[in-house]
Amino acid sequence: MGAEKYQKMVYERMQENFLKWMEWDTIKENELYAFLHMLKGTAGSVGLNGLSVIANEKLANLNETSELEWIKEQWTVYLSPLIEALSFYEANQLQKDIKEVAQALVRNDTKKEFILIIDNDMAFIAYLKNVLEEKGFSVIVAHNGKRGIELIYEVQPAIVFLDIALPDNDGFSILNNIKKIKKDRTFIAIMSSQPSKENRIRAYVLGAMDFVAKPVDEDILFAYVANRLAYRKELEYAIVIDELTQVYNRKHFEGQLKMLINQYEKIGEVFTVAIIDLDFFKKVNDTYGHLIGDEVLKGFATLVKELKREQDIACRYGGEEFVLLMPNTDIGEAYQLVEKIRQTMAQKVFTVNGTTFYVTFSSGVMAVNQQYKHSKKLLEAADQALYAAKTTGRNRTVQFDSSIVDVKKLKQLKVIVVDDVYIIRDMLKTHFEELAINDEMIAEVTSFGDGLTFLQSSWYDANYKYIILLDWMLPNMSGIDVLKEIRARYSSKEVIVSMLTGQTGEKYVLEAFQNGADDYIRKPFQIVDVSSRILRLAERIF
Repeated sequence: MGAEKYQKMVYERMQENFLKWMEWDTIKENELYAFLHMLKGTAGSVGLNGLSVIANEKLANLNETSELEWIKEQWTVYLSPLIEALSFYEANQLQKDIKEVAQALVRNDTKKEFILIIDNDMAFIAYLKNVLEEKGFSVIVAHNGKRGIELIYEVQPAIVFLDIALPDNDGFSILNNIKKIKKDRTFIAIMSSQPSKENRIRAYVLGAMDFVAKPVDEDILFAYVANRLAYRKELEYAIVIDELTQVYNRKHFEGQLKMLINQYEKIGEVFTVAIIDLDFFKKVNDTYGHLIGDEVLKGFATLVKELKREQDIACRYGGEEFVLLMPNTDIGEAYQLVEKIRQTMAQKVFTVNGTTFYVTFSSGVMAVNQQYKHSKKLLEAADQALYAAKTTGRNRTVQFDSSIVDVKKLKQLKVIVVDDVYIIRDMLKTHFEELAINDEMIAEVTSFGDGLTFLQSSWYDANYKYIILLDWMLPNMSGIDVLKEIRARYSSKEVIVSMLTGQTGEKYVLEAFQNGADDYIRKPFQIVDVSSRILRLAERIF
């Protein structure tokens, strides 16, 4: 606690100087030198090494005895890393126990629902995103219809606010294309400044759940969002059938799994679980479109229902992943059944516009036993077997045994921080290194002080997914230019980029999204907020 006390004093001293100088027209270079000299020694002594490094770098260009006058625009730009570091500290100083908060966030906050805004008005997007996130909602945005449709399928948001006027298509056409998404109980609301009777009628006819007129009243909007999310939660609890595939959903699976485990513990009745994942399903979506992808999912589910036994329970686990619970079945019997389904699926013909294609799956099979009788451990074992099936060629079924315990790798995520402020890089890097993301995902963290060094490094490895926190203002090469270089080589399916920016104004938001940014985080920010966004963004790419 002693070090924290003195660190706080250093930041307070910085703030006093900056506030005092802001009232002056100019300051002398020797005053600037004296301040940085003090900061270099004091900050380093109390553990603020980042501030000490910055101060030392800035001192190198100053003359201790110079009477040169620095105007406000000059010294604020020159000391911008320190000003930014101070803002960062102030935004985070109220945190009582960052590890405890972060772990609670991992347990609870990652389950938050996304709200998607599809709108061409970047000022309105920025405003709406800000007011909703201040209330704790998770918001993603798209500035055209094409990107909006992609995010609907990738993220499956709880609520979509869709404007009528879009640059690439009108909102009604988009609505007509995505209305089938209601199978996932997404609430689609037209949000428009054209609330005519005709537009309202057309919106409802095409499948919108609501019509929200602009300008928006914040209090009404908050009440609306809370109402729809609560209703969605009720639906999820009440409905056990996946609407697209007509097999059971994940919630029902979890309940049935718990029941079978209880039976095993009471009377020793063995059961087996198989996790099934359609091979290269994203390629199907990319090649033939999401509607055809949906037809593949439905076709597979129908096949499973035809071939499974009456007592078997088929469920859609999520996306293109399914599970099959087989009561009173040992692993050998289960393997034979899953293999029968796999071989039949491999021969099933799918057709689109006269073109035929085939879809296979990989599967991992695990039977309950005394060592693996808890749901989490049982599913982890089946998932390890699934991973072994994928890494050994796909289109196969693998039974779990001890030889593959170490085969399954955790989902590999790399978080890269590109920021010229050392203290921000250091604090983010330290935080994420100490944060255990969850049992299935591990994050490696690296950082760079400028974009050019980052791009010239061998940072990319196809075995990883990436989230890059990219500062807007960088030396030598701007963050936007770095973003362009990233997007020229990698898509959002491989590399998600979140801009870190102190810039305000719609033009910056628009420029970021137009050049391929997936998100933006305004400075100053709190580390736990960044953690939350990282976790939610990571869910999109795995």
